[in-house]
Amino acid sequence: MKAKAILDTSFLVEHFRKENVQGLFLQLNQYYHITFSSVVLMELLSGAYDRKERRLLEQIKRNFSVVTPTEKHWWSTGETLMKLRALKKIDPARMKGLLADVLIAVSARDIGAALITKNAKDFQLIKEVLDFKLIAV
Repeated sequence: MKAKAILDTSFLVEHFRKENVQGLFLQLNQYYHITFSSVVLMELLSGAYDRKERRLLEQIKRNFSVVTPTEKHWWSTGETLMKLRALKKIDPARMKGLLADVLIAVSARDIGAALITKNAKDFQLIKEVLDFKLIAV
């Protein structure tokens, strides 16, 4: 059985812009059962430039597993942000910017998936207080 992986927004944006996302999925699908976070889909959709990108996102939504944060995930996200703030790793203004990343990390941990990202800095910070599998590329 393949290991699960959630692809972060930062990892996918580059491939969307270079229009090589299909090749990427085929390559990753050899090693991982790809799952998407609804948070990532929301971030990608809000940044979609044209109908072509929107159609691609609709295909992803239809053809891949999607995990959506539950009340438990939101609670764990709040705890994670509280710990980061208490350890003086972030200030209250930065909490809002990390919210989506923490939700994605919590969701990945909950389903036992590795999180694949290009945004190593923010996820390494989150990893200081939340145990999850991280693959930074």
